[in-house]
Amino acid sequence: MTLTGTLYEGLNHECKLCNQTFDSPAKLQCHLIEHSFEGMGGTFKCPVCFTVFVQANKLQQHIFSAHGQEDKIYDCTQCPQKFFFQTELQVPHLHQIRNLQDRHT
Repeated sequence: MTLTGTLYEGLNHECKLCNQTFDSPAKLQCHLIEHSFEGMGGTFKCPVCFTVFVQANKLQQHIFSAHGQEDKIYDCTQCPQKFFFQTELQVPHLHQIRNLQDRHT
């Protein structure tokens, strides 16, 4: 794992909100999108262009194909990384940054 929070395929990727594990970072990210929209009636709105999707994975595909790094709206206060969803920033990313910082102190 790098300081920017890059996750590798084949490892267990755990959601720090509900402890569910996934076999890829993409699946974890899709799950975090679902957490971001809990209680919103089962729809997923793009935070950049506001297109609405009925499946989290369709929103995820849309974001990667239609929007780039410059469109990410949540900035990390610990590193230069940016995110589309606050749930990506708050729990998994800061947890990874703290673990790396602890190893260096």
